[in-house]
Amino acid sequence: MELRLLTTFAAAAEQHSFTRAAKQLELTQAAVSQQIAALEKELGGVLFDRQSRGVQLTERGQRLYGYTRQILDLVDEASVQVGQVEQRLSGNLRIATSTVPSEWLLPELLAEFRTQWPLVRESVAVTGSRLAAAAVEAGEADVGFVGELPRSSALDARAIGEDELVLVVAADHPLAVKGSTTLKRLCREALIVREPGSGSRRCVERALEEHKISPAELTIAMEVNSNDAIRAAVERGVGVAFLSLRGHRLEGGLVHVKVRGFRPRRQLYVISHPRQIPATPARQFLAFVEQWRSRHRTLNR
Repeated sequence: MELRLLTTFAAAAEQHSFTRAAKQLELTQAAVSQQIAALEKELGGVLFDRQSRGVQLTERGQRLYGYTRQILDLVDEASVQVGQVEQRLSGNLRIATSTVPSEWLLPELLAEFRTQWPLVRESVAVTGSRLAAAAVEAGEADVGFVGELPRSSALDARAIGEDELVLVVAADHPLAVKGSTTLKRLCREALIVREPGSGSRRCVERALEEHKISPAELTIAMEVNSNDAIRAAVERGVGVAFLSLRGHRLEGGLVHVKVRGFRPRRQLYVISHPRQIPATPARQFLAFVEQWRSRHRTLNR
């Protein structure tokens, strides 16, 4: 069983298309079809269900894919260990992320990743946590970073960092002088919140529910899908808001206000779809993220 046949087989399985696999491998579609046919002949069975809109693995193909992915991953790992991949690894890495990871976690990861693999091109789509998870599940993104566990059991999620949300107000707000407030007072304040589906919004709502406070008891003045827009609105006195402690800046007159007995925290997650194993740049990026995660856990002990 030749490695080149397995490489072509894996590309077709991951792309769900002989045409897209051919483009990825820089082969003709006829060459891909011939290699798959040769592999099917060697193994004595059909590996793909050919459909008008693409191809799907048969049961036999799914079994082979599991072994193939292990083999190809080991080849990639061997290449990395002997220092050959760093200079030649290239391609596109599609990342879907919610806002907070895009503001501090992802830039830190990508800056370090690019020092090792400068030829990889990243495209980053910033949305809410639910939309980012949906993009990964649909195959529209290779990797995702979100502020809450995805609802889909099809996705693999690994905690990569912790985030704390803090109340911020304008410098001339009455609470800025006091420096602290209570949950009862907070419910009377005009609150600016993220859109439904945002991980940071759900974090605050869950923390409130732990204190027996329903989100319906809040005085919501505005829903915004941008943290920058929230900062601007708070600065201009439209209301108060919860923002990430690590992700937001205090320039422009924003002030932290402590809410006594209330500290909403959450985990940030890196997510992927194990049944839609992405191309090499994404696999290498996930391996890099895991190493980064392990290293930072060790440092924080």
